Amino acid sequence: MNNKNAVSKKVLFDHFAGLSTPLEKALIEEWLNNTDNVEFYYQCLNAWENENLQYVADSIAAFEQINTAKNEQIATINSTASVKRLGKRLAIAAAVLVAICGTLFLEKDRILNKTVSTTYGEVKQVTLPDGSTVTLNANSEIKYARFNFADNTREVNLNGEADFSVIHTKSNQKFIVKTNNKLNITVLGTQFSVYNRSATSEVVLRKGKVELDYTTVVGNHPTVLVLKPGDKFIKNEKGADEIHLANTEKVIAWKNHDFLFEGTALAEVANIVKDNFGIKLIFQNDTLASRKISGTFHAEKADELIDAIAQLLDVNYKKKNNVIYFFN
Repeated sequence: MNNKNAVSKKVLFDHFAGLSTPLEKALIEEWLNNTDNVEFYYQCLNAWENENLQYVADSIAAFEQINTAKNEQIATINSTASVKRLGKRLAIAAAVLVAICGTLFLEKDRILNKTVSTTYGEVKQVTLPDGSTVTLNANSEIKYARFNFADNTREVNLNGEADFSVIHTKSNQKFIVKTNNKLNITVLGTQFSVYNRSATSEVVLRKGKVELDYTTVVGNHPTVLVLKPGDKFIKNEKGADEIHLANTEKVIAWKNHDFLFEGTALAEVANIVKDNFGIKLIFQNDTLASRKISGTFHAEKADELIDAIAQLLDVNYKKKNNVIYFFN
């Protein structure tokens, strides 16, 4: 059972329809232990769903019918108590159907899209179906189409921080990175990095050309901006700005677990530590929080970076759970 022919498409289609025998279910479970078969399983599941959309449609239609019946029956019943009982029962039934529809939607999204994430302190490289590569920084996540990724526009959703190396296709297909901060990055073939956390987004272009489509909180007007190599775009709750960097490679030092600081205040370092390791830094006073550090520090664990900072500034610290207190 090491190939997809051991379990046919028909067997899987019957399984998705709930027609599998106990023996067939056991066969499929054993067959799925081979990771080489998982992709074929999802492909069949996607195809079966496309041919059986009525399952979702029927749930939605049933929900609409319940609402209609509720309105009609309430209008014809004079007893206040009966109306309340009927309303309660129908409300429960409607809630169940909404939950079913929601579950079906989430399940379909999980099937059609692939999500890759990293934990705190982890850096991971992902190869997309078109051959483009994405390097995810710690505490980050991307989502993209599991099937037919390169058929039309290539689209990736990012939450966190990542570096992209996008290949150029013969048909000049656009590659779009979407964020939840009202910022979309469109490219044809290039190298760039994206930071997207909380209310702040940053894009640094190293090679090629990208087009930014964004909306600022201030004014809320859509804007289109084209970046050239070396440009850095920053957008936050205060607005948007663009600067030029002499060395863009410094921006992706995190790919090698390196942290580069150039006159960086400890208050800002605290944000970086929280993003990458999920640890909160608290300082004894504002004077300590405003002290600045410079240099490159290699750290694959939070303790390594914290020790280096404490030694550099000659300060003390103590750790309690996921909080570190700095004091003189």
